[in-house]
Amino acid sequence: MAIIAPFHGIHYPPSRELAGLLAPPYDIINDREHKRLCMRHHHNIIHLTLGAPGRRRAYRQIGQRLRRWLHEGVLTQDQELCLYAYSQEYVHEGHVLEFWGILGLLHLEPFRAGKIFPHEAVNAGPVEDRLKILEGTRANLEPIIALYRAPADPISLLFESLEALPPALTTSYPNAMAGSEGSRHRIWKLSSGRTRARIQRALKRFPLFIADGHHRYHASWLFRQRHHRLRGAHWMMALIANMDQKGLIILPYHRTATCSISLTTQLPASCERFGRVERLGKNPSQALTHPGRNTLGFYAKHAGAWLLHLPPPPQTVTPRDALEVARLHEILPQMARITDLAFVKDPAEAIQASRGSPATLACFLPPPSASAITDIAFSGEILPQKSTFFLPKPLSGLILRSL
Repeated sequence: MAIIAPFHGIHYPPSRELAGLLAPPYDIINDREHKRLCMRHHHNIIHLTLGAPGRRRAYRQIGQRLRRWLHEGVLTQDQELCLYAYSQEYVHEGHVLEFWGILGLLHLEPFRAGKIFPHEAVNAGPVEDRLKILEGTRANLEPIIALYRAPADPISLLFESLEALPPALTTSYPNAMAGSEGSRHRIWKLSSGRTRARIQRALKRFPLFIADGHHRYHASWLFRQRHHRLRGAHWMMALIANMDQKGLIILPYHRTATCSISLTTQLPASCERFGRVERLGKNPSQALTHPGRNTLGFYAKHAGAWLLHLPPPPQTVTPRDALEVARLHEILPQMARITDLAFVKDPAEAIQASRGSPATLACFLPPPSASAITDIAFSGEILPQKSTFFLPKPLSGLILRSL
C-alpha cells in the first residue's frame, strides 16, 4: 500500500572514522549532549540537525554548511540509485538484540488515504523547526521510522543473506540510547534493480505507521504543499522495518507535571476516587517506575510514592482510551492544576525533578504493547504526544538525502 523508491544516498566517506561524526536523533538530545557533540568534531552531523547550541537556530547557515560539506568532500553522494539495508546491534537490559530495516524514500500521502498512519499528536513548534530545516537544507538529514506488521517477514531472507557480505558502511557507537555497552551499525547498498524491485513489491502490500518522526512527516507534508512542483518534495527518507521483530522494543515516556501550588501529603488519598491506591512510602522502587497494566505510578516530594491501580476499562472503550497514557491524561487535570508538562525517558530523572520542587509531580507509565499501538494507529486514533519511545534509535549521519 505504501510506495517506496531508491535514491542517491549522501554519507561520510567510508574511510573516515565515523564514531566522532555521528549522533543520536535530534529529538532525544538534551542541551548538555548537544554541546558535547558539537565539541566532539567540527564535522559532526549535529552541526546540521541542530546547529550551534545556546542560540537561535540559524537555518540558512545550516543549509550553507551542508552545501559546503558536499563541495569539500566532507560528505559524498552515491552515483547509483540504491535502497539501503540497515542493521543495528545493541544491548538492552543485558541482552544483545539486532534490528533490521530498509532505508528508502517513502512517498508522502495524506493520512486519510489509509496508507500511512500516525499514532501520536504533534506540537506546532517542532513541526515549524523541522520545516525551516527542510527549507534551509533541501535535504532529509535523518530518516523517520515507519513500521509494518508481518509475522512472516517477506524480506527476512534478504537480511540473512547480507550477513555473509561486507557492509558498505560500518561503525560502533557508545551508548546511542542502547545500553552502556554501545551499539554496532552496518549499512549495505542495494543497487541491483531486481533486488530493489523485489523489496518494493514486498513492502507495497503493507500499510505503515509512523513510530518515530511525526513532526518530520508533518513538516515534509507542508514542504510538499509549498513546493509541489519540486519532484523530490513528494518523498521523504524513511527507515521501514517490521514491527514483529525481536530487536524492536517499545518503552514509555514518563511525565513530570508542574503544578500551580505545592502538592500535599493528601494527594494520594484524593486519588482513591479513580481506583485503588497502594502507598510505597518515601523511597521509590521498581514497582513505582515500572507499573503494570492498568496501573499508574506517582511521586511527589511531600506525598512520597504511590501506585494507582485503575479498574479494567470496559470492553466498549476504544483501544486508544484503554491505554494507560490516555487514562493518565484524563485523570491528571483532576488531580491538580497543571501549568507545564515535560516528557522524560529516565524514571530517575523524573524522581529527581520531583524531589527538587514540591510543586512537581512525577508520573510513571507501563510500556504499551506492540499490538495496542498498531490497533490504535490502524484504527485512525491518535495518542497524546510522546506516548511511546521506540528502541533502537538509528544514528543520524549514516545516510542523508538531497531533495
